[in-house]
Order: sequence, then C-alpha cells, then structure tokens
Amino acid sequence: MKIKEQVIFDISSDKFRYLHREDKIVKKRVDIDTLNKRLNQVKKINLYTNIKIIALSIIFFSIFALISLNF
Repeated sequence: MKIKEQVIFDISSDKFRYLHREDKIVKKRVDIDTLNKRLNQVKKINLYTNIKIIALSIIFFSIFALISLNF
C-alpha cells in the first residue's frame, strides 16, 4: 500500500512572499482633479460621436423617405 505524500508549505519561500505584510506599503491614490478631467473629456467625445451618428441617421432616413416618395 502506498503512503500518501505529505505536502509541506514553506512560508519563507519566494512563492509565498505575497503573504508577508510590510508596513511600508503605500496605497496608490488617484488625483480626483485628473480623474474628473479625463472623465469629462470622454463624455465630450462620446457626446460628439452620438451627435454625428444621430445626424447621419436622420440624413440617411430623410434621403430614403424622399426617394421612396418620388417613386
């Protein structure tokens, strides 16, 4: 009968290094002004893109309506 091998975890090995807590951990914080600036730029770009798509759709449907009314 085969004896089951025992697994030993060495907490000091490199692969368990993430478990050790260090007091020198600095939290990465985001500057709220920079974040708001980026979000506002994205909102503007999305607004302009949506306006372009809506305008092109209205032009396309109006041309399609004019062509269908003539025939």
